[in-house]
Amino acid sequence: MKILIVSQNFYPDEFKINDIATSFVKSGHKVTVLTGLGDYSTGKVPKRYRLFKNRNEQLNGVKIHRVRAIARRTGPIFRSLNYMSFAINGWFWGKWQRQKFDIVYVYMISPVTMGIPAMAVAKKQHIPLAIYNLDLWPESVKAMRINENNIAFPIIHKMSRSIYKAADTIAVSSVPFIDYLEKVNQIASERVRFIPQYADEQTDIQDDKAIIKNKAKNNFVFTGNIGLVQDIETIVDAVAALKKRGVQSTTIRIHLVGDGSQLQAIKDMVLKMALTDYIIFYGRQPSSHMAYFYKEADACLLTLKNENMIGATIPAKLQGYMAAHKPVIAAIDGDAKRVIMESKCGFQTTASDAQGLADILLNFMKLTGPERDELGENGYNYFEKHFTKQRFMMDTEQWLLNAIDERGDK
Repeated sequence: MKILIVSQNFYPDEFKINDIATSFVKSGHKVTVLTGLGDYSTGKVPKRYRLFKNRNEQLNGVKIHRVRAIARRTGPIFRSLNYMSFAINGWFWGKWQRQKFDIVYVYMISPVTMGIPAMAVAKKQHIPLAIYNLDLWPESVKAMRINENNIAFPIIHKMSRSIYKAADTIAVSSVPFIDYLEKVNQIASERVRFIPQYADEQTDIQDDKAIIKNKAKNNFVFTGNIGLVQDIETIVDAVAALKKRGVQSTTIRIHLVGDGSQLQAIKDMVLKMALTDYIIFYGRQPSSHMAYFYKEADACLLTLKNENMIGATIPAKLQGYMAAHKPVIAAIDGDAKRVIMESKCGFQTTASDAQGLADILLNFMKLTGPERDELGENGYNYFEKHFTKQRFMMDTEQWLLNAIDERGDK
């Protein structure tokens, strides 16, 4: 296949699409990526891509074309400008593009507007448009305080629906997405397929580097984005509840690995509640360090608000925890709760239930070493059955080939 991947975020930012694109090439496909200027991690365009430099590159056999986009910086105004500038400049690129493709594959994390350049190419070349949907629009904008009462919401909803409807086929990373797309965006369920995300096994440890600071008797690790929907407040409140019950900081320690819009607010909350001995912040870490954090974790934490449909998703970190053979302690609802219960990989309570989270943390701390190991192995066995990269790539390639065949039959 000659595949055009449209993803506003790509190398040098760290996203799974980097690996997916390379895997397509290793399978014998010709891959071109349309992307932005690598400003996701820092909010600033790297010097390498300023002043129209290095707009065409190659990485591991993948051709990369970058279009201009206003830097994300901080705040909703610049983020909106970033989204729309990529969509507009990508649309012009698509209209003038002469390279021929067999299919357009959109790796659709936020924003949904990255579907606009993909629509332009698919329409011009009369080829199928396949969207791998990892985020729900317009639902996702509610996390940015834009709800149904906001004047912008109907516009975003209409735009989201038109982009989804333009797709020949859609794959989703969580089962509840299918129902949402049908009810909210009027996408027939038969056009949607469930392909869960994958995780890599975290085994790449070269030495005995001690990366976790101030270990306690029981160490719990949270990795990933620290934003509004991740509900880190519930973890902090649960630790405060344990402190009130007499649990010492030498008994339990929380290691928060990641960055995000709520990081400073969470740090302020920890300071105000006098929990600095219980909760340690590590900021953003390279993916190569994750194996070290997992190695020293007794269990991993998973929280997600359930204020809207985003709470029904399977966060990618769950697959990562399971791949690392680690028990999962979660305050979550939706599809992730189902996976934890089916796999018997840990304990779970309702989303945002701080007291419930405190209870299951205590329950876990009472387990013996072999009992903890059994939870971790249960999760790993479930991961091997459902969430491996090999299965993901096989299902994705077949999905794209089917889309091409169906378009050819019309």
